[in-house]
Amino acid sequence: MQDKDCAGWAVSNSDPAGQAERLVALAREARLLEFALEGDGDDAGRLASALEEALERAMDAESAEEVNAARAAIETALGALLQSGMRLSAQMSDMSIDGVLGTARMPVLTAVLTAPAA
Repeated sequence: MQDKDCAGWAVSNSDPAGQAERLVALAREARLLEFALEGDGDDAGRLASALEEALERAMDAESAEEVNAARAAIETALGALLQSGMRLSAQMSDMSIDGVLGTARMPVLTAVLTAPAA
């Protein structure tokens, strides 16, 4: 198994709708999701769960309606986490897995949500 790093990206306070669109595009490309929460607290855990679930919904969406619902959920989660002072970074990478049928490429979306220090 080998990782190939790709460009990273951090969510800022400007344009949550545009950033949700970008996250949906990354999630749609990914085959795997790695999600981490740095920090703790009830709000942080709740927001992390909501965002992780929305990203998974975007990855699994099969219709335009499902994609739009996932985008709306991601935008809502982004708005809430940015208001609470949290930061999100996301990165796409390629994981190569050697198997019986050869090497398979697995695009992986890694998202790290960082809660502010208490």
